Amino acid sequence: MTATPHQPSRRRRLIVDRAIQLPFVKALVLVLCVVTAACLGAVFLAVRITLSTYELAHDALIVALLNTVFWLVMVELVVLLPFVVWFGVWVTHKVAGPLVRIQAALAQMSRGDYQVHVRLRKGDRLMDLAELINRLAEEIRRRSP
Repeated sequence: MTATPHQPSRRRRLIVDRAIQLPFVKALVLVLCVVTAACLGAVFLAVRITLSTYELAHDALIVALLNTVFWLVMVELVVLLPFVVWFGVWVTHKVAGPLVRIQAALAQMSRGDYQVHVRLRKGDRLMDLAELINRLAEEIRRRSP
């Protein structure tokens, strides 16, 4: 068995398997929105209780400050949203990319073509599975006449 040097390949697409990646990204965005809403609600409630306790609810400066905090949190949400989406796609790409390659290799093997070698990028998940498939294909090639 000759070892082939690992040649890093570049990512050509970020979305390689929508069925895996998009639900994960949607869940991340939902968590970001829920956490933001919970934090905003807690701050709003705490400030409202404090204003009522000290009878400052009609102070224009305090109300303006509260509105400013609200809009700053909303702007932060809008600014963070693209980063959360990118992060979700990036994280899932380390699983979805290898799955696409492994599925293609198994489909090729199911057609009787055992000249398969699954190559994954550094940092990709499922390296153990890819190596098992490579060993299986090599064993079948070796046993075939």
